[in-house]
Amino acid sequence: MSEARIGVGIVGSGFIAKVHLDAIRRSPDLADVVAVADVDESRGQAFAEAHDVPKFYPDHRAMLEDPAVHAVVVGVPNFLHHPVTMDALRAGRHVICEKPLALSLRQAREMTDEARRRGLTLAYAEELCFVPKFERARELARSGGIGKPYLVRQCEKHAGPYSPWFFKEEEAGGGILMDMGCHSISCIRWVLDKPRVRAVQAFMGTFLHGEVTKEEDHVVILLEFEDGSVGQAESSWALKGGMDSTLEVFGTGGVVVADLLKGMGLRAFSEPGFPEMGDPNQGWVFPDYEWLWNNGYPQEDRHFLECMRSGQTPRESGEDGIEVLEVILAAYHSAGIGRKVVLPFRPADVDVPVRLWQHPRPDLGPGPIE
Repeated sequence: MSEARIGVGIVGSGFIAKVHLDAIRRSPDLADVVAVADVDESRGQAFAEAHDVPKFYPDHRAMLEDPAVHAVVVGVPNFLHHPVTMDALRAGRHVICEKPLALSLRQAREMTDEARRRGLTLAYAEELCFVPKFERARELARSGGIGKPYLVRQCEKHAGPYSPWFFKEEEAGGGILMDMGCHSISCIRWVLDKPRVRAVQAFMGTFLHGEVTKEEDHVVILLEFEDGSVGQAESSWALKGGMDSTLEVFGTGGVVVADLLKGMGLRAFSEPGFPEMGDPNQGWVFPDYEWLWNNGYPQEDRHFLECMRSGQTPRESGEDGIEVLEVILAAYHSAGIGRKVVLPFRPADVDVPVRLWQHPRPDLGPGPIE
């Protein structure tokens, strides 16, 4: 692209849309948010007016006809990632797609193939790889100071999602694994410089939200990498009392530990709670002095915008999204059949990943992406 600022359109007007809006506005030299689209017209119009977005469209396809829109943020429920991204790519727009990339490997491959064919950037929105604390932990781990890393653990937990669609398997594709487990898998791969995953074993259950969903709300995944290192991803919607997000790297000569949320040097206690912090906010809490930056969103979106200009491959690309999705599918299958799954694992007929756990298929093996 030219050096002119990139006009960005956001599809969706929920929580993650506001996050990307704020993050992109931290790079006024690179981009402007020029439009938002949402099928919920009242919500989308209110979003545009509240946040001074110049244009609102009730359909993303109408937004794609706007010549001022050069790139699109896809911030809608998971089952819409594929169709919205394909529409944007076919219209010649770069795309930042929220995680997970898609619900099936076939969909994900169509997305990456279309981007490659058109010479467009398809960025996989994985912010943990841009978190300053985690970046520093990775630097320390790779500096030689802890010897050779042999185990990386990433843990992300809270009490449940912010919107009801996360509990609907046809829309989300699965529970906590599709929501936050993908973060942990991506982060572990990145810390270890993305070696090939050799095998996956997973354990999951529904412990807190069984009255509203059949999806899993707690999962532990073990990743065996081809270089002999091990990853342990733990993700949960079943944690009472706040949220955790930690990264630990164990090496032959030491260890590095990073706590994203509870190491700010700032804490407070309140009996009634702090309304501006959201829920839960009572008792001892750890206020974040710069939530957006500490969670890596401005850095993530700036990197993606720079890739659109330069043509370089994003740190987290569509191809990374495919590899993470393959691990997710293997994890569901492993939990369903009760044993380790060796990769590659590429079933062609799985469109709702969680059903590999809900309805185990012991005879299912590796297969081509059709």
